[in-house]
Amino acid sequence: MKTGLRVVALFAVYGSIGFGGDYAVDLLARNASDDRVHVRHAPEAVVVDVQAHVVVDVKQAIVTRVHIRHGGDCTFEMDRELTIRADDVNLLKIDAGAGALHVEGREGLEEIIVVGMVCASDEGYLEALQLTMERSPSGDVTLVTHYPQQRNRSGRNNTARIDLTVLMPLGLNVDIEDSSGDMRVSGTGDLTIDDSSGSIHVSGVHGSLRLDDSSAGIVIQDVSGDVSVEDGSGSIEIRNIEGTVLVRDGSGGIEVRNVGGDFVVERDGSGGISHSGVEGRVEIPVRRRRGG
Repeated sequence: MKTGLRVVALFAVYGSIGFGGDYAVDLLARNASDDRVHVRHAPEAVVVDVQAHVVVDVKQAIVTRVHIRHGGDCTFEMDRELTIRADDVNLLKIDAGAGALHVEGREGLEEIIVVGMVCASDEGYLEALQLTMERSPSGDVTLVTHYPQQRNRSGRNNTARIDLTVLMPLGLNVDIEDSSGDMRVSGTGDLTIDDSSGSIHVSGVHGSLRLDDSSAGIVIQDVSGDVSVEDGSGSIEIRNIEGTVLVRDGSGGIEVRNVGGDFVVERDGSGGISHSGVEGRVEIPVRRRRGG
């Protein structure tokens, strides 16, 4: 990607996670006069897939600065970046742990750009909080977050998380496995999400969506394919779906609007169900029917 486009992309990344434009330019310039702790600069790297003898050019995670805050659970902060060319990539797999996750497909991007905001209550956690991204011979790219194996269990000094922002080409297929933290995903192709906790907002899916979630609220809108949701608890809001909608729910209200195919609730523990604008058949527990 040319330098000008890269500056625009980095503006977009830091805008989405709360940083201003000056900071994005500072990241690109690698200004060594940053905060008083330390600054690291990682060179370009070549990652070799030994089994398949495939060489992939990847830019290593770049630590731009370490911030020290007084008070709160995030005493130490560090920013890391990874990029990889997205030509011939079939699927992006994201294995995320604790922290917020923002994934967005954008027209015209030729790279997958990842920015990780590392947050720790103990400076010793910073080295263990890492990002890796690799491409397989089949054309899949896998992004993984790494966390300390052992943490201080006493008191409040036990925070270690990575807030991720991922920018990618519009319509790329994505598979997400996430443990905790709020999630926003938009502009993907086929999308699969396996999540434990934290609110989820999905929009602009150019394909089908399969979502398996344990708890917290879910909002899904503007999907061109089918939608399948399996949820433990929390409200579910689904609207503007071109395909069918299938829901298996433990507890929480379900609201569905504007579905081109069928709307089926196979399991529902508690909470009301309302629907409107369903062009196909509606199949839900009789005692919970509302709408039409």
